[in-house]
Amino acid sequence: MHYQVSRSAAIESQSDSGTKREISSNITHELITLMPGTDSGVALTAVVDTFSTTTQGLIGPVQPVQLPVQVTGAFTGDSLAISSDSTSITSGGKCNPISSALVSDLHNLLARFPAQLSQGLTWQDSVITNGCQAAIPTTSRTIRSYVVSGEAVYESRPVLLVKRSDSIQASGEGAQQQHPLKLDATGTGNAVYYLDLKDGRVVRLTAGQELSLTITTSSKVHQFKQSSRQDFRLVP
Repeated sequence: MHYQVSRSAAIESQSDSGTKREISSNITHELITLMPGTDSGVALTAVVDTFSTTTQGLIGPVQPVQLPVQVTGAFTGDSLAISSDSTSITSGGKCNPISSALVSDLHNLLARFPAQLSQGLTWQDSVITNGCQAAIPTTSRTIRSYVVSGEAVYESRPVLLVKRSDSIQASGEGAQQQHPLKLDATGTGNAVYYLDLKDGRVVRLTAGQELSLTITTSSKVHQFKQSSRQDFRLVP
């Protein structure tokens, strides 16, 4: 499966006098390969070969990246496990933005759905992931609630719509110019899955997050609001 992923994020400072709001955008191309694995699970390999980002000063500079980036893992039962030796979210106290984004994308795309879906069906799961927020290594816990919305037509094909709402908490520690930083984040998210009625594949996924971030240094507390949007499209 090939996915083209478009992202945008807006971050707004809540601490300083006068509102500062900046926007970052990103285009990613990902190839996800799923194969039968052991214990009735699914082995996965995911590769990023395009990762193009525009950003500004409040969000931070664009880090140099070396492509392609690959991660491996397994999808067994209700869990998605990424091999610890196949990806490095952090290195030398710094975040790897591509690995972090790819792991987050996999948790979005490879959600576990019940075997039978009918309109009005609801269920819930939770995900713990390591990643990056404001260039700080973080651990996030997300509680996700799903509901089957009903059938629709997307690009001339019948699809089933599944809506998701999230409750998000994250925390992490890092350093900037040898000064320790601590991050805490809380917020909400939402997503809509477009499932092909013929084969169950996710042909499109839209997702968004609204986060309140607190970054604490030795001398000051900084408050930010972050809004982000993602659009996954299955491409030939």
